[in-house]
Amino acid sequence: MSPKVRTDESGGTARSRVSQDAIRAKTARAIKIVFGVLATILALGAILVVLRHSINPHNSIVKLILQIADGVSGPFSRTNGIFHFTGKGAVEKNALLNWGIAAIVYLLLGRVLSNLVAPKSTR
Repeated sequence: MSPKVRTDESGGTARSRVSQDAIRAKTARAIKIVFGVLATILALGAILVVLRHSINPHNSIVKLILQIADGVSGPFSRTNGIFHFTGKGAVEKNALLNWGIAAIVYLLLGRVLSNLVAPKSTR
């Protein structure tokens, strides 16, 4: 008596393919969310710098947002960024331009990375 031979090659691989696609889709979504949150923090930080005379700088939420924005801004720092203004309103201009560009870069980078990770069926 001969052993049963499975001729259907899609049996086990289709299931693993579906789970791989699900994992890749969830990872792509997580990447978009993380980079979106970082871009939002940079934008909020720029707004807080502009409104710095109207807000409490000792508020823990304000401090947290500004610290995170300073930490993730990279070459687009508000104090030593790519663009540097002097004169009246220089602090606000530096924060708006540098952190604004950094937020756009984070959004684009998140989009590109999530498209690289996402399965072809969900793009």
